[in-house]
Amino acid sequence: MRLHAVRTSVPTPNRERWQPLRAGLVDLFYYDYQEFWFRDGRLMLRGNNGTGKSKVLALTLPFLLDGDISAHRVEPDGDPGKRMEWNLLLGGKYEERLGYTWLEFGRITEDGGTAYLTIGCGLKAVAGRGIADRWYFVTPLRVGVDLFLIGPSGTALTKDRLTDAIGTEGYVTQKVELYRRAVDEHLFHLGPERYDALVNLLIQLRQPQLSKRPDPERLSRALSEALAPVDPAVITDIAAAFHDLERQRDELASLRETRNHVARFLDRYRHYARVAARRQAEELRLAQSAYERTGRDLSAVREEIDQARAEQQQAETRLEEIGGALAELTATREELAARPELKSLEDAERYAKLATEAAGSAARRAEEAVRTRDSRKAKRDEAARKAEASRTRVTERLGTAADAASRAGLGLEHAELVER
Repeated sequence: MRLHAVRTSVPTPNRERWQPLRAGLVDLFYYDYQEFWFRDGRLMLRGNNGTGKSKVLALTLPFLLDGDISAHRVEPDGDPGKRMEWNLLLGGKYEERLGYTWLEFGRITEDGGTAYLTIGCGLKAVAGRGIADRWYFVTPLRVGVDLFLIGPSGTALTKDRLTDAIGTEGYVTQKVELYRRAVDEHLFHLGPERYDALVNLLIQLRQPQLSKRPDPERLSRALSEALAPVDPAVITDIAAAFHDLERQRDELASLRETRNHVARFLDRYRHYARVAARRQAEELRLAQSAYERTGRDLSAVREEIDQARAEQQQAETRLEEIGGALAELTATREELAARPELKSLEDAERYAKLATEAAGSAARRAEEAVRTRDSRKAKRDEAARKAEASRTRVTERLGTAADAASRAGLGLEHAELVER
């Protein structure tokens, strides 16, 4: 199939991290144009032995992350006889051939949209010259949607035509270092050293039969070979750190011993401090008890003083009252003694008796007068009521008589008679 028309159905990402969506080969190996779709970032290739499953992986991953066309890095078994130009010329079937291998990634953006990145490598081989040219590209364009690696004539694009097709939407370079840096900056953000270690690890882990018959030593060796050499500066820092760790361990042991000595001293000092505190506290308790007892006695004395002052005040008031009464009695006695009619006690008693009798008689006469006044007032009120009733009856009868005289035609005579 030679594809140069717009595809209407392509896979889309389903998570926010970059994930592979499609891989493709154009005029490479026995493929004219072939796409391999991933599902949830995974790819499964099925087929009989010799159908090219390993070749597809060799030409896509991890080659498109590495960019090195050396046989020991491209081929899973590292066979130096399997050169890259064979994948184009097929052992003399072609004199000259140009092809592409590409890989598409996608992710969901923060605003809910989608982002895509296509990385790939163009290769040109000529019989007798091997790989005559190679170039790499990185672009957000999608193969078969807005980027076509096969032109209308049905042939793969040259480097110049690919550069024109991508335009400002990405770039094309022949320097593998720039290509690797661009892939890392777009997909991983690891930096040169960590990115190299990642690619080397992938190359070692994809060795054939590595997981079918696990060999711990072989796996350890593969992982060790995948790691980049440790920087001498890092080793120096680690050595210094270990030296500091040993010194800190000694200091820690010394501090622990000091802490134990201090703990033992603290136990003995606590016992001494408790004894001393009890002694000083006993004196303090005695002084406090004496102070509280003195305070209670002082309060009692103050209450007695206040009570004595109140009683003294009452006694003085009573004394003043008795003195006043005594003065009055003395004056009365002197006044009575000065009167000639009270020269003797018998005369005084006789006059007192006469006065009492006279007072009783006067009281009786007063009561009789009050009763007489009340009786006369009652009679007067009764007479007034009777007079008012008589006046009312006379007025009514005069009115009746006037009406009768008027009806009889004697009204004038009746009026003259009444005036008389």
